[in-house]
Amino acid sequence: MSIVRKEAIYPFPPETVWVALTDRQALAEWLMPNDFEPVVGHKFRFQIDPMPGCFQLTECEVLEVDRPRKLVYSWLPIPKNPARKATTPSILTWTLHAHDGGTRLTLEHRGLEIIPWWQRLMMNFGWGTIVKRWIPRMAANVRDGRFTPGVIPLHKRCYKCKTIPDSLTR
Repeated sequence: MSIVRKEAIYPFPPETVWVALTDRQALAEWLMPNDFEPVVGHKFRFQIDPMPGCFQLTECEVLEVDRPRKLVYSWLPIPKNPARKATTPSILTWTLHAHDGGTRLTLEHRGLEIIPWWQRLMMNFGWGTIVKRWIPRMAANVRDGRFTPGVIPLHKRCYKCKTIPDSLTR
C-alpha cells in the first residue's frame, strides 16, 4: 500500500467542501494544528505534542491550487531522530467534482513507502475517518464561504497540543 485513496460524496457544493479543506481553523480541528495557506509554494507544518506512534511534526509545501477543484501538497513527517528523516515527501491530492447537487471528494496520498508499514496502515484508517466523518462535519459549519470553529473542541480532538503555539491551534 504505497497509495491511500479515499472517496466520499457530500451534500455540499464544492466551494463549501473547499473551505473545509483549506481553512486553517477547520484543518486544525479535523487534522492537526497548522500554518497552512492555499498558495502555491507556501511551506507549512502540521504539529502536535509527542504521542506514541505519531509524528510530532510534518513539513509540507503547497504544490497546486485550483480552487475549488484541486489541492496538492507535499507531506514529510519528521521523526524524533532527525537521522531517520525521509528525503522524499509523499504527496496528498484532494480533488473535488460537482456531483448530483453535492461534491465528490477524492483523496490520494501517494509515496507512502517512505514510512513503516504499520504507520501506512494507521494513515489508511485515519484518512478514511477524516474523509467519511470529519470533513462533512466541517463543511456543515461553513456559512457564506466562512468556517465557524468549534465543531470539535480542542479538548476532544484526537491529539494533544499543550506545547503547540496558540497561532497553530486557532
